[in-house]
Amino acid sequence: MSSPMSIQKRTLLITLEVYRLAFLCAIIYENVNCAPLPEHIVYPKLLDARGINGQKVLHIKDGLTLTLEKLSVLADSLVFTESNDGVATETIMNGTELQQYLYQDREKMAAVAVEEVDDTIAVMGVLSDKLRIAPLPLMARSEEGHLAHRIYEMERSMYHEGNVADTLPEEHARTKGRTSSASMNHVPDQFLVEVHVMVDEPHYTMFDRREDLVTYLALTIVLVNMRYEDTSGPSIQFLLTSIQKEQGFARTFLEYDIGWPDAKRTYADASPTYNHLLEKYGRSPADITVAVTGLILADAYEHFSKDHAPVQGKARLGGVCNVNTSMVMVEDVPMSFGMVSLLPHELGHALGAPHDGKIYKWNTYLPPRNNCRKVSNTDHFIMHP
Repeated sequence: MSSPMSIQKRTLLITLEVYRLAFLCAIIYENVNCAPLPEHIVYPKLLDARGINGQKVLHIKDGLTLTLEKLSVLADSLVFTESNDGVATETIMNGTELQQYLYQDREKMAAVAVEEVDDTIAVMGVLSDKLRIAPLPLMARSEEGHLAHRIYEMERSMYHEGNVADTLPEEHARTKGRTSSASMNHVPDQFLVEVHVMVDEPHYTMFDRREDLVTYLALTIVLVNMRYEDTSGPSIQFLLTSIQKEQGFARTFLEYDIGWPDAKRTYADASPTYNHLLEKYGRSPADITVAVTGLILADAYEHFSKDHAPVQGKARLGGVCNVNTSMVMVEDVPMSFGMVSLLPHELGHALGAPHDGKIYKWNTYLPPRNNCRKVSNTDHFIMHP
């Protein structure tokens, strides 16, 4: 029988966990609707059974299992840049070690990090287009000793009804060396796009360790790669080669909070921010830079309203490998994986793809396409406007 002291301690821990959950929903996920499922507390475990090809099987709950497949999405030597007292410091991280805990389930469009913690496992990531999972270390374990986790559902942001015109006109500019030759008649079988991700302070401050930020961004790129698996001529995939913590690249303005009209909120002014990014960071250290802001993108118009926050990302057409315009910008709520629904589209523009059904003058020899991959039967294709 448990002593009164142990019962009191357990009650305190559960109370703290409840407050932590409330804080996560109210603060971290304030920009999206997080609706807990009826069975929102689960106890994942690795099963002894293996998949056909020897993959691990992860049991989340009855009716939900993942067949885990190892993956490769990080450069062997990942460059992590952060500022210390105004001085940029680079740290070389072992990408091979960092991604040994990362797995994917292509059939379910899932990507998770699975780590062993005190004879059990901790799971974090995406279970489906809407479902996310995160560990609850302060909550009591199951009778078998498995760590408690929370499954939560991500709904459409209350700040955006749709993503409208998000691209800038194509420019006739010099390209980087590896694509500047006139060998465009030869299309490679596979094109690996090296990605540099730059995150601002409102985003990266939600991650306690640099490893946590790397894991989150790596899983995001994994999910983007899944959405590009159907590409051909060439087959396109993305490799995360470097990450940069940049304190304040957004051009901001203060307005009333669309989600909470009695409050004020700092927004990122979409066009000025993107123009600033092009001017200062347009020369990417990789093939493309993805700038991620933790702020809501909006337009600073007079008589501000919800109609002034339609754009969630921006890209320059044909920006990949471009000398001066290798830049994509998206917004993201930390730990929501919200940019997974935005990044494939914006990267498509950066790769030169127009919206479905459109033809741009520099690729008129290509017929309009309307068949880039859909996440589900109810979803749009990647390049749907």
